[in-house]
Amino acid sequence: MNFWAADRGGCKADFTIENHTNVTTYTIDWRIDGESGRDIGVGFDVYRTGTPNMASKALSPTWSDEVPENTVENRTMLSDLPAVSATYTQVLKNIIASWNPPLPNPAADTHTVEYRIVLGPPGNNGQTPNELPEWLGNRAWHTVTVTGCNPPPPATGSLGSSSWLGSIFGGSTGSIGGS
Repeated sequence: MNFWAADRGGCKADFTIENHTNVTTYTIDWRIDGESGRDIGVGFDVYRTGTPNMASKALSPTWSDEVPENTVENRTMLSDLPAVSATYTQVLKNIIASWNPPLPNPAADTHTVEYRIVLGPPGNNGQTPNELPEWLGNRAWHTVTVTGCNPPPPATGSLGSSSWLGSIFGGSTGSIGGS
């Protein structure tokens, strides 16, 4: 399981989940500029998840919704499968979600977006090689800076000096046709 986010400019971020398991419940949870989460009764605060739900995809057969206990003798969760990736683009200025607080600090050109994996099966397949639970880093936050959220307006007014026209027309800009 790998996941990451990338700045796309224009106040957009891409979130990608690369899944090597048959579990589709790994979900990216994210927040903007350190905003507060909400308590929905799962034992930790939940933040933005986006729409569509930013969840992993997996090769079939996937892990069923009603799974017996995952044991060595009856392993229902599989690892080391071929990678299946899902990328979700979020526009920070136009977030579509059931829980959609306003953009913190809307006048800022950049925003710090923290993201993590939640809802994955906690250790149901043992430990990863780096001793982390299967659901990655115990919900540790990762960070990306998203740019282009409040760019300055384009310059307006006169062209300033028009001397560059002389080089285009091969002479001065005082008259056309010469005399």
